[in-house]
Amino acid sequence: MTNRTLAQLTLCLALALAGCNHPESDWSEVETPKQLHVDFVRLHYTATFAAGSAELAPGEADRLASFLETAQVRPDDRVFFEGAPNDALAGSRIGTLTREVTRRGIAATTLPPGTMPSDQMMVSVERYVVSPPDCPNWTSPIYGDHSNRMNSNFGCATASNLSLMVADPRDLVIGRDLGPDDAQPSGAAVDRYRTGTVKKLSATGGFSAGGASSGGGQ
Repeated sequence: MTNRTLAQLTLCLALALAGCNHPESDWSEVETPKQLHVDFVRLHYTATFAAGSAELAPGEADRLASFLETAQVRPDDRVFFEGAPNDALAGSRIGTLTREVTRRGIAATTLPPGTMPSDQMMVSVERYVVSPPDCPNWTSPIYGDHSNRMNSNFGCATASNLSLMVADPRDLVIGRDLGPDDAQPSGAAVDRYRTGTVKKLSATGGFSAGGASSGGGQ
């Protein structure tokens, strides 16, 4: 084998090996964890009332409905009403707006008067929006990597599925307080287990009264 032939084979082998590797700029040794991004969004609409009246101005009901439709306001969104200071018709006007949003299954909360002009009331919508991570991510080699580093696509499916399944993205940030609970039924069940008076299933599939079976035995 001549030196020229050997040089050509070496060059071909080097090019082949280079084509199997991903550029280092495409991925990092420690890939960014696949985390969800939750953003707080606040939308505003100014509802105008007829001067000296609790009725909406002409065409205002349609504009309000268009705002609610465009913003895709859902029952789990937080909606607030904020009126003008010293508005003698505030209660009646709030009732008018309440009727408009209630027909869409939306509940609203009234805030203290702010700086709104006379004959106007602010309708605010607050919500949390979740965005999935940038997936899939196949920038790292899927095989032949002997560095024992985590694959760039690891966690993509879990994070993406959670972003699609969560009913209220706010739960990912704040969560909810536990409601009242009664521990007595659970405690009574433990006592019955310890004392050997466990309730047996009746023939109909329910619990028999007084801890006895339908046949009258224990």
